[in-house]
Amino acid sequence: MNVAPVYNTSQLALIRTARSAAAEEQQSPGDQSQDKLELSPEGRQAVSELEPRQSREPLGINWDSMSKEEFISAVRAQLEQQELEINWNAAVDPDGQIWCKTYFDSYVSQAVQFRDTAVGAIQDYYAGAYQEALHSPLGRDLPSQLNFIAGKYQCSWSDFFDASMPAAERQWTYTQVRAMLTGTGLRLNDPYALKDIHIPTVEETTKTAKQAADNKISQLISQSRETGG
Repeated sequence: MNVAPVYNTSQLALIRTARSAAAEEQQSPGDQSQDKLELSPEGRQAVSELEPRQSREPLGINWDSMSKEEFISAVRAQLEQQELEINWNAAVDPDGQIWCKTYFDSYVSQAVQFRDTAVGAIQDYYAGAYQEALHSPLGRDLPSQLNFIAGKYQCSWSDFFDASMPAAERQWTYTQVRAMLTGTGLRLNDPYALKDIHIPTVEETTKTAKQAADNKISQLISQSRETGG
C-alpha cells in the first residue's frame, strides 16, 4: 500500500517558494549566490506560521539577509526536521467500512451473548413450573397443559390457583412457562429470573462496540507501520 504524506499549508507555501527560487537560479546567468532574498507578503505569512514559540525571529533565521541558496538550504533542512504526518486511519480504512463492520459485529455479538445467557437463566428459573405443566393433572397434551397454567397462575376461582405467589410473579410465571410450552419467544426483561444477571444498557453496548472498532483500526495501523505501509 502506498501512502502519500500529508503536508500542511505552511510547508506547501515554503516548497513552492523554494522551487521558484531554484528555477530562477537555473535560468539567470552569472553568480546569484549574493542575491538577497525578498519575501512576498504571502511568503512572510507562511514563514510566520512556522515561527517557534521560543524565538521571535521566524525559525531563528534572518530571512531578509539570506541569499537564495541559503534560503533553499534552510527550507530543505526544516522539511527534513519536521515529521510528515500520515492519516493512518484513512490509509488502513479509507471508506470506513472496516470500522462500521467491526462496530456492528460487536453490537450483535453482545446482543446474542446476552440473549443466550438470559434464555438459559429463565429456563433454569422456571424449570420446576415447566415440568409441573408438562405433567399436568388435566392431561399431557398442549391444550390441557395451557389450561393448567392458566388455572394456577391467572384464575383465582380455579382449584389449581396458587394464592401464595404475588400477583406480579404469578403473571411472569404464566408468561414464561407458556412460552416454554409453545416454543415461542421468552421475555428477556424478566425481573425474577434475571435478578442476578446484569442487563446491559444501550449506552454500555454502544461503548463496547465503539471500543472494538477503534481497537481494530489501531491493530491495522500497527500492522501497516510494521510492514512499512
